[in-house]
Amino acid sequence: MMLDKIRNLPLFVLIIFGFIIVASASGVATLTISTTTTQVDLSAENFVLDPDTNVANTSISMSGLVVAANGDNQGSPVDADTGLVTVNTALDQGDFVYQFTVQEVANASWDSARRYRIETFADGLSLGTLYIDNSTDNAASIEGVTVRMSLGSGVPDSMTVKVDRF
Repeated sequence: MMLDKIRNLPLFVLIIFGFIIVASASGVATLTISTTTTQVDLSAENFVLDPDTNVANTSISMSGLVVAANGDNQGSPVDADTGLVTVNTALDQGDFVYQFTVQEVANASWDSARRYRIETFADGLSLGTLYIDNSTDNAASIEGVTVRMSLGSGVPDSMTVKVDRF
């Protein structure tokens, strides 16, 4: 019985193989490989590499003005303060803008020598890198920055924010 099954196996494989060739030649059947994507919660896409730092208040808006880049030079980072000063990539009027805050988790979490690199990615592609520091430490208040990154003319499916100390 087992020997009969083994002898008929090549014939079965040949029949299936022949069906695939005929079906693909006639255009009747095609093999489709698909993937599934899921909705991404933008506020959950934060990878914070320092326990003293919080990334929050994410939103997407549209720029009403042309704004020059601020904070994109590692040699002259923007000083974080209690008013959440803005750092941004260059923005054109009508650009979609991804906005979020980067700040201390508590008063005096950042010392005066603290420096951070903020990298933002849309669908895995870099939107830009901005630099901040805490050169004028205010131990009585929480300090930070508001980050604005240009998305151009469209809104991506996923966003990633990476903040690391350097």
